Amino acid sequence: MPSPIVKRRVSFFLAVEGTSEETFVAWLQLLTEKELHIHLDAFQLRGGGFKSMLQKAVRLHKQHSRTGAYQGRFLIVDKDHADQGDWSIEELIRKAAKHNITVCVQCPNHEGLLLRMMPGMECETPDAASAETKLRRLWPSYRKPMNARELGRQFSLDDLLRVAKVDHDLQSLLKAIGLMP
Repeated sequence: MPSPIVKRRVSFFLAVEGTSEETFVAWLQLLTEKELHIHLDAFQLRGGGFKSMLQKAVRLHKQHSRTGAYQGRFLIVDKDHADQGDWSIEELIRKAAKHNITVCVQCPNHEGLLLRMMPGMECETPDAASAETKLRRLWPSYRKPMNARELGRQFSLDDLLRVAKVDHDLQSLLKAIGLMP
C-alpha cells in the first residue's frame, strides 16, 4: 500500500512589532485551522522606527526562509510609529516593496484595530492616545497582550471580515492567506 501523500502547508512570513501582534497572528492561525492548509510564521521585531523594523524583517526573512518557502511576506506596523520620524509610511511601503514585503498598517495601533472589531465600530477612527481607553470601555477585561484564545473568545471571523471591508491593508492580508475571498 502506498504511503499517503501529505500536503505541504503554504507558509507566510509575518514580521510584527511585538507580542500583541504576534498573538493576533496566532489567532489568525487558529481561524485558518478548520479549512485552510497554511502556516503563519510570525517574528517579533520588538518595536523601533519603521527603518529599523524593515531592516530586522529583511534579516529575519533571510535567516528563516528557504528558496520559495514563503508564499507571502508581510510587515505589520502601527500607524502611530510614523510620528517617531525616521520614515513615513509611504517610504516604508516603497522600501518594503523592494524586498517583496507587503506592509499592513494598523490604524492607529493594535488597540485601534481591536476596537474596530467590536460590533458597529469598524468605521471608528480613534487616535493613538484614546484607542486603548475606548477599547477597555467596551471590553473591560482587556489586558495587553491578550493571547490568541482570549481574542477568539471575544472576536469571530465575522468581526475580522467586517473590519477588513473598510481596511485595505487588513483586507490584503486576509485575501493573501485565504481568510477572505
